[in-house]
Amino acid sequence: MKTKNSCGYDEISVKIVKSSAPFIISPLTYICNKSLAAGKFPERLKYAVIRPVHKKGDKHLVTNYRPISLLTSFSKIFEKLVFARLYKHLLTNRILAKAQYGFRSNSSTENAAYNVINEITQTMNDRRPLGGLFCDLEKAFDCVNHKSLLEKLELYGITGKFLDVIKSFLQGRYQKVVLSKNAAHKDASSGWATVIHGVSQGSILGPLLFLIYI
Repeated sequence: MKTKNSCGYDEISVKIVKSSAPFIISPLTYICNKSLAAGKFPERLKYAVIRPVHKKGDKHLVTNYRPISLLTSFSKIFEKLVFARLYKHLLTNRILAKAQYGFRSNSSTENAAYNVINEITQTMNDRRPLGGLFCDLEKAFDCVNHKSLLEKLELYGITGKFLDVIKSFLQGRYQKVVLSKNAAHKDASSGWATVIHGVSQGSILGPLLFLIYI
């Protein structure tokens, strides 16, 4: 994990965790192993602070902001453990489509653009009919339905305690929005609210679960 000073609601940054590693690695390993064995994602790691980041257009329109989730450092550590196991299963069983370039290692939108241009050029050279269908998923991460996602995971062979871990990760989550002010004013924030759908934008597992869902 990158050494950063940013932190979640617990105000413990990755930088602090790395500095404390020699002293906390043993109990942290024990907690992670117990959580995986029990099929539970720790409740206190399910809280996210949302910082709206302006994307484009009128700054007074809420729709022009991207919600970035600031999660606890310990949540990201646990997510990485789950991610490694889940991703290995998906690759071993060739579940992810080859045409899916986003959020994958050794792949990028540049690869996708190259292949699209190559296919178009080849088709035009062969003088064959050519057509295209383009879809823009607005607020894509927020559209993920937890029930449908869990059903797809089970269909792809994710069962037992490991499925319970992911189910626990998705359910019973809370978030609040925090708006940054200047030095003379304190940050303004909402109260904690339950997350009923979608995956966190800024989490480790979120992008991979989104790929499975679509």
